[in-house]
Amino acid sequence: MNARTVNISSLVILLALLSLICEGFLYYFLPLQALTVVFAVMVSLILSHFFLETSLSYAYNAVYAAFMTIGTFIFSVIVYYIQPNQWLQYDFILVFIVLANWLTPFLYCTFRDLHDISPRFSGYNKFFRQMSILLLLCYIFALAKQYYLTPIVPPYQEGSFGAQNFVPFMATGSYLEEALRKNTTLFPLFCYILEMIFLYIPFGYYVSAYMKKIFFPVRLFLYLAYPAIMEMSQYIFGRGRAHIDDYTLALFGILIGSLIFHATCGIFRMVADREFLSPRNTLNLSRFLK
Repeated sequence: MNARTVNISSLVILLALLSLICEGFLYYFLPLQALTVVFAVMVSLILSHFFLETSLSYAYNAVYAAFMTIGTFIFSVIVYYIQPNQWLQYDFILVFIVLANWLTPFLYCTFRDLHDISPRFSGYNKFFRQMSILLLLCYIFALAKQYYLTPIVPPYQEGSFGAQNFVPFMATGSYLEEALRKNTTLFPLFCYILEMIFLYIPFGYYVSAYMKKIFFPVRLFLYLAYPAIMEMSQYIFGRGRAHIDDYTLALFGILIGSLIFHATCGIFRMVADREFLSPRNTLNLSRFLK
């Protein structure tokens, strides 16, 4: 490891620590905590550009994203588990802060790789794998929390066992009709639906990414079986509700995640004339012969 590499690594760690301190400070003192997300996005964009242009490698962006994502994730978990606390209150905006610190470097580096024809920068595929592992660590905890620790439940009481347990959205539709009739807010229902959908988008995306060469029926089986296993595990352990609506919403999330990956592949073929996550050790001469 040469002196330049050591200097860049030290700078990445120092700036990550400063960013973590600033985000914690802003979350604690700002009355509008959503501004902390804006700060996280802006700082991540600036530093991602700086690290990439300085090192000509995606590796340092992965290091920075790891420090920021894990740091804000630990902060969020601590704040959540010390509740109730009059000095430091938990807000769902913490989830968006963690996502901002992971998603911003990921999207920025993907955008730069898309337009990196030369190629000028190195190591995007390794960066992609490292970011996948980083997200997986947080994702496992999120699944455990949302399924077993504090399970996601809809804003209505469960009825007796019957058709609503097998017909998708029968129970949810009944609640929706009643809420509209009584002019009740639908915000809790929307939160429940979005939580269930977003919880499975990463699964659909990464199964499509890492198993794209696998026979499609195998992937389809995984798409259908995984949320079913999660729902059945709730029934076995007596946590949550193991309902058809949850399973259906999970499938929507998996579909969205898969579509995002295939849309990314289509953009890379159209703009960069190559496959997403394709090896970069050879130049695509067709780009220069047109």
